[in-house]
Amino acid sequence: MILVGENLNIMSKTLGPALRERRAEPVIAMAEAEDKADIDYLDLNIGPARKSGDEFMAWVVSTVQGVTKKPLSLDTTNPVAMEAGLKVCQNKTLINSISLQPDRLQAELPLVSKYNADMIGLLWE
Repeated sequence: MILVGENLNIMSKTLGPALRERRAEPVIAMAEAEDKADIDYLDLNIGPARKSGDEFMAWVVSTVQGVTKKPLSLDTTNPVAMEAGLKVCQNKTLINSISLQPDRLQAELPLVSKYNADMIGLLWE
């Protein structure tokens, strides 16, 4: 069994605003709490992140890696943001997730081998 902490999520009513405003303190506090919770991966969900998603994902990854050595699960539907996060990840990374939609599959599947990442594959289009 693999445990993924899913609290660092742009849709969260408590952490969403901190993530959007790039306020590191609440993000760091949650990352530290998840680190202590004996999970396997910290999920960083930035949603579709259409505006400056690459910079946003790189910021979130760098902020969280500053307080934990746990592997990260990168969670976005934006392949440019996904790659930006993979570039700055220092540990083994999980791509959460890749669906069978042809455009997403073609854009995201090559990132798995390019960055030696694990992935969650969704078996629906």
